Amino acid sequence: MSQLTMTAIPGFFDLADSTLAAGQPLTDDVMLKLSHNAKFSAVRTEIMFMGFYANGNTIPLPTSPVDGYTYTQAEVQYFWMIYSNRSPASGFVAGQASPPPQASSQPQAAPYNFPGGWDIDDATGVVTLRTTYYTAGGSEVVTTDGIIKVYAICSRLSVSSAN
Repeated sequence: MSQLTMTAIPGFFDLADSTLAAGQPLTDDVMLKLSHNAKFSAVRTEIMFMGFYANGNTIPLPTSPVDGYTYTQAEVQYFWMIYSNRSPASGFVAGQASPPPQASSQPQAAPYNFPGGWDIDDATGVVTLRTTYYTAGGSEVVTTDGIIKVYAICSRLSVSSAN
């Protein structure tokens, strides 16, 4: 499967409807702006696999493989799924692409695991995992165990929000 690549980061040009109305001349400037808008639309929304993460990890800002554009935090929302409610074993590197091995982080007699309070802060990319399980004796144990698999849903802003 081929990968779309661009040599420059495309921009967006707002064109008035009257510019493209019947009877109006189609200039090279308008055609160039239409071309830029078409390229921008090809990368306006991207979904990228970010890897596996554990509690306390910070997910870096994604960079488009198409044109090298680095998204701002305001342009990113995270979609995550539970990979494991156990901690990663030694050798785990935050963001690794392959599924990490799991540590034996919970006692043998922990029949119920409740992931709760799992979140990625959209403003910072910091992962927070709180996992509660109950021992055979009924005692509640709250840990930061867990591993999540993360995707970034990125949507480029058509207007700069920089002040």
